[in-house]
Amino acid sequence: MRAPNDDHHFLREDRAARWQRIAGSVRENPRNLDIALGNIDRWLTLGRAHPAPLLDWRVRIFYASKSPEAFAEFIVFLAAPNHDSFPLKSCSPFVGLKDAQPI
Repeated sequence: MRAPNDDHHFLREDRAARWQRIAGSVRENPRNLDIALGNIDRWLTLGRAHPAPLLDWRVRIFYASKSPEAFAEFIVFLAAPNHDSFPLKSCSPFVGLKDAQPI
């Protein structure tokens, strides 16, 4: 029988904190978007039953790279505690980013 506190759901990082950390990492180093795009391309190449979230991320990253204003809006989206209202965040391409300070 498992101890009540060894459930992995209780050991995961808080989602809002994770997204703030990701936003901080991207803000500090915009080239981290290349890591996300590389993940997206690799995952699409491997084949996805439902590629729509990855394609959505690709479009969002593309627009974020078009202007400082669009980049700032993207950072706000990443840092926002909207993980429940945006299921897109459950399909994060930001694995592999180095830790940064949350914003």
